[in-house]
Amino acid sequence: MTVTDDQVAALRAQLAGQGDEHYRLFNQLDPQAANIGYVALVAGAFFEAVRRRFIKDGSPADDAEIIDFVTSVRLRLEESESKLDPNVGETMIKIALGKLPPEARKNIGGDVGYGTQILLLAGLIADEDLTSNELDEFLARARYFAEEMNS
Repeated sequence: MTVTDDQVAALRAQLAGQGDEHYRLFNQLDPQAANIGYVALVAGAFFEAVRRRFIKDGSPADDAEIIDFVTSVRLRLEESESKLDPNVGETMIKIALGKLPPEARKNIGGDVGYGTQILLLAGLIADEDLTSNELDEFLARARYFAEEMNS
C-alpha cells in the first residue's frame, strides 16, 4: 500500500505545530489505510529524522547523546512526560541507527512503539527548525522510505 497525499498532509500539519489542522486532516483519513500507510509514513519519518540527527560522518552518535535527546523531549512534554518511557525511546533510536537489532523491539508493543516514534519525531523536527520547503523535502524523503519499507 502506498502512502497517500492526505496522510502526508496530516503528518505535515502535526510536525509544523498545527495541532487543530492535524486533527482535522487525521480524522478524515481512511482508518484502514491509515493503519498501514500513515503508520509507515511515521516510521519512515522517524528513521529519516534519527539518521539526520544522530549519524555524523557515517558514524552513529554515542549513547550519551541519545540519552540527552530523549531526556530533552521528556522535559518538553511536561505533564505528558510519563507517556515517553526513556528506555523505549532510547531503544527505538538505537534500532533506527543500527546500534541494536530490530529484535530489540520484541517487548515493545505496537502502540507504545508508534507513540514513542511520534513523540521523538516531533522533538527531532522541532530541533531542526525546518523551513516550509525543508519540511516538504523531509516528508518527501520520509514518504519514499515508507513506501520502500512496505514494498
